[in-house]
Amino acid sequence: MALGRLVRRLLPVLALLATAGAQAGEDPRTAWRFLSGLRERGLFEQANDFLKALRADPALPARDRALLDYEDGRTLIDEASRSNDLVLRRELLEDAHNKLGAFAKAHGDLDEAREALVQMARLLVERGHLALLFSEEAKDPAKKEAKLAEARASFTEARDAYAKAIDPLNAAYKKFPGFIPESDPRRALRDQTHATLLDAMLQKGVSVYELAQTFPPGSADRKNTIKSALDLFVDLYKNYRTQNVGLAAQMWQAKCFEEQGDEGAAIGIYKALLEHGDPRLHALQRIVRYFYIVALAKRKEYALAADQAAAWLRIYARPEERRSKEGLGVLYELASNIDKQMPGISSADRPKAVKQIVDSLALVVRYASPYKNDALALLKKYKPTAALRAEEVSRLSFADAVGQADEAIAEHNWDRAIVLLTAALGKALALHDVDKLNLARYNLSFCYYMTKNYYEAAVLAEHLARSYPRGGLSPKATSIAMQAYADAYNTYKDFDRASDITRLVDLARYTAETWPDREEGDDARINLAQIYVGRGEYDLAIKALEGVRKRSSRWIESRNRLGSAHWGRSRVADRNGDKTLAATEADAAVALLKESLKDRTDAKAAPTDPGYMANVGDLAIVYTELGKPADALALLNPVIKAQGNVAAGPAYARLLEASLSAYIAANQVDQAIASMKTLEKAGGATGKAQLYYKLGRLLERDLANLQAKGDMAGLARTRTSYKAFLTTLVGSKEGQSYESLQWAGDQLLSLGDAESAEKVYHRVLEQFTSAPDFLQQQNGARKLLHTRLKLAAALRLNGKLDEADSLVEELIAQNKRFIEPLMERGLILEARAEKAGGGKTAWNKTLAHWERLSRQVEGIRPRPAFYYEVWYHLAWVHYKRNDPQKARQTLMGVMRLSPSLGGAEMKAKYQDLLGRLKTG
Repeated sequence: MALGRLVRRLLPVLALLATAGAQAGEDPRTAWRFLSGLRERGLFEQANDFLKALRADPALPARDRALLDYEDGRTLIDEASRSNDLVLRRELLEDAHNKLGAFAKAHGDLDEAREALVQMARLLVERGHLALLFSEEAKDPAKKEAKLAEARASFTEARDAYAKAIDPLNAAYKKFPGFIPESDPRRALRDQTHATLLDAMLQKGVSVYELAQTFPPGSADRKNTIKSALDLFVDLYKNYRTQNVGLAAQMWQAKCFEEQGDEGAAIGIYKALLEHGDPRLHALQRIVRYFYIVALAKRKEYALAADQAAAWLRIYARPEERRSKEGLGVLYELASNIDKQMPGISSADRPKAVKQIVDSLALVVRYASPYKNDALALLKKYKPTAALRAEEVSRLSFADAVGQADEAIAEHNWDRAIVLLTAALGKALALHDVDKLNLARYNLSFCYYMTKNYYEAAVLAEHLARSYPRGGLSPKATSIAMQAYADAYNTYKDFDRASDITRLVDLARYTAETWPDREEGDDARINLAQIYVGRGEYDLAIKALEGVRKRSSRWIESRNRLGSAHWGRSRVADRNGDKTLAATEADAAVALLKESLKDRTDAKAAPTDPGYMANVGDLAIVYTELGKPADALALLNPVIKAQGNVAAGPAYARLLEASLSAYIAANQVDQAIASMKTLEKAGGATGKAQLYYKLGRLLERDLANLQAKGDMAGLARTRTSYKAFLTTLVGSKEGQSYESLQWAGDQLLSLGDAESAEKVYHRVLEQFTSAPDFLQQQNGARKLLHTRLKLAAALRLNGKLDEADSLVEELIAQNKRFIEPLMERGLILEARAEKAGGGKTAWNKTLAHWERLSRQVEGIRPRPAFYYEVWYHLAWVHYKRNDPQKARQTLMGVMRLSPSLGGAEMKAKYQDLLGRLKTG
């Protein structure tokens, strides 16, 4: 019976579809009316087929052929506005933008070009709605705010686009005479122009209302924007109160009253609009009824709101009406208003009420909408997770199992969904129904992925993609499989990670070759490029990225990545000594990174958008490494400042990392320190330790300059900053090298913080003594000897003389050819003598050690630095033994033979001791 009704309903459409192409040559208006009818009924697949037939019809007049891109664009926007698939909606809007843009460029002289401006504005509104939905779906606060900013920009552009379209439409309408007979073909054109003009005026107000929704409730921005929208609706209603556009403006006027807290005024208008009996208001009243329900709920008239919601669902019972934005909103309001009445519902009626709530919300949570998150939270209240019994599952039909699995997926109850889908899979196998089988496989692979069963997800999804390349779900399955292999690689680090990457590369290549003109093919190319860049295979990365389609939603990202790949190839060429290739590749990198950044700016990407931030960071790093830190900072600073309260996350940390690197390269010490402190608060950067190491070297030079200038105040201030910086450097757990840690320990020791230095040296030894890669380096063992000597010095300064002595004795036994351990032994003996209270007896052992060491170094030519150090300490021991004459003789003997004493620092030490001998 139902099938017969469906066939009878479609027969007129099918007949018209069969004849419309031929009739188009005789009366093209028939074709456009038919296309409009298909769009209104949501038959977009048939509409696309019909447009293809028109394009292939050689008899189609030239003027109507020129309209094909325009009509195609309108169709794509209509389809996007009704699609619940966010990714598909984004692709449809991008295609619509291309079609309308091509039409406007090629046929700006046609009357429809003015209407194309309105369609472009409508496209911007749909982009805003899409960004809001992505914001609802986002879990990360930074991403959520970025999508809100994107929506705000789209609605602002839409408002301006409608305003731009109104003037030429108004001018065109005024050119028509006041009276045109019905038989005159100009009358239809005038009426169409007027209708488009009024719609543009209405939609301008709606876009302003939508813009208000992107601001926080109760904020000044939201209130002011609602007031601006209300003024537009009031004027439109006053001027066109008897026309549909005026009534629509009145509805939105009521919605603004409701937003301002005047639900009574809003409800009065809604009731008046619902009393109109004109059948042409059917579509408008569908929205009015929904707004009426929302207003009743706000007035806490929960019973009446629930009754009205149930009535709405009886009146608008078609599946597509329930899946519409208003339909999903009504279903949520029904559940919400029943929930509000629960305390007063009797225990006998409660199960029925709970069932109503659950049944209503089960549909809402399946689709992306502004109500999904609230619906999901309410559904969990009434339908908590419960284990399924095997006998319950076995009794379910395929349709029931899949339906319940869909609900479980919407509720993020992945384990329940896996049980149900496994059952569905078995039933589909028994039915030999490939489509049902693949649907179950696809959803099951997704659930496996969400439960982090990555290999199960990858194997099942890849099987689907390879076995059924023409299946509708197969391209999407590759996305699950590729992400599953990538996550397995990052998760299971103790297993065969190379195999995961091999499988990922193989699948990505297959995907790019099998579906080259789909988003999944572009995703595969970008995945391949990421792997190739990680391997340093920049040529392969560049080739993969150059294959990304310009119409891809990830086109800008791919150009950004392409620029980074060229930069990587530039650095390889530079290390290999090919300066010409390095310069060429660097130029290509800068050009591509600037191009992608301009494209993001033209697309109104907000400075808080993670992609925009990454692009800025990439370009800034290139500028810095090319010796242009000023250009890097000019690019970075406005974007960093724009982050405001959402300043967090890895993208922000990377900007700060690039900023710190640029300040270091520009020798701007104070700014670098400030940037370092901000970076520490942000966290998440990957190369902090090495950047801090560079900053430390810069501070070291700054200290030397201040000391040379005699700026004691500046020196004291910088020393304080320097010590705080060293503590920060040591605190960085990731990205440390031997050089950075050892240098930090040495600097802390030189500043007198032996306690901190000791901890650093212990850390160095723990980290690198058993590191094979480090020990195999040239001088690896020699470096560790240096660390152990420095540890002995720190132990000595911390008063741990026995530990220091034990370590030095071990070093002397292991390194008989080196003098450094002997030098440290002398210093430990000095410390013991000081601790013993001084006097000649206490210093005898120390004196013997330095005398013996001085004889050992006497014959060394040319004189190394430690030669002068040994003789200095011998003089110092004479001084401590109260033998100034021998001390002076020792110093003067060395100074007569070597007046320079190996350097200014040693010469200053000798002169300082001579000064003490004179005063003593």
